[in-house]
Amino acid sequence: MNTKTVIIIDDEPAARQNLKDVIEGFDDLTIIGEASDGKSAIEQIIIKRPDLVFLDIEMPELNGFDVAKATQDINYQLIFMTAYEHYALKAFDTKAIDYLVKPARPELIVKSINKITTQHTHYHAHKSTERLILSDHAAQKVIEFDHINYIESIGRYRRVHLTQSGTHMHNTATIISEKTLDGFEAQLPDSQFYRLHRSYIINAKRLIELRYQARKHFVRLAGTDTDIPVSRSFVSILKARIAHHD
Repeated sequence: MNTKTVIIIDDEPAARQNLKDVIEGFDDLTIIGEASDGKSAIEQIIIKRPDLVFLDIEMPELNGFDVAKATQDINYQLIFMTAYEHYALKAFDTKAIDYLVKPARPELIVKSINKITTQHTHYHAHKSTERLILSDHAAQKVIEFDHINYIESIGRYRRVHLTQSGTHMHNTATIISEKTLDGFEAQLPDSQFYRLHRSYIINAKRLIELRYQARKHFVRLAGTDTDIPVSRSFVSILKARIAHHD
């Protein structure tokens, strides 16, 4: 049995205890640390290198998003725990794989933990497919899914907009491709990439705002000020996915 190590981060002792009560029911999970503030949380994650972190958002001095950003290069799985639903959109821009609103019922915590086990197995079974190969003039570029911000259709071509880290890696902010949006849609996981308009596919992890303006819906992604339109047929689907974050 492969045991996963866990760190619980929350400034409320009762919330930490509730999590401990559920986690201790799993034979393959071991709690190796707790923290009640952001600074201690960062130190523990860096030193102890956990497999899984339960992270509160509103904490003294440094909040949960600060902790996630400071430890983004460390390989662990993240579940946000917060009393506030309005943070859900911002959580898309982190490595979080789930988002629970406190007080979370034990069965919902169990569901999140089981989701981690499923995703862990899926990741190792399909790791080689988590990237695209795109021709850029004379070269072929290997683009990781997480380095894609969004894809837009422009006439005969598609423009792939990269994230900041993707831009740094490939020395370009965009890549022009002749692949159709249907072709991209077939290769990209629909759990992460949404075809929210006939001309756009977005990386849902980068989603930070859904806005209604001038009788139309738009989304905004991290790292860009571009207003990306959402088709009427997709608005309700997008809202449901944001609400459930499944």
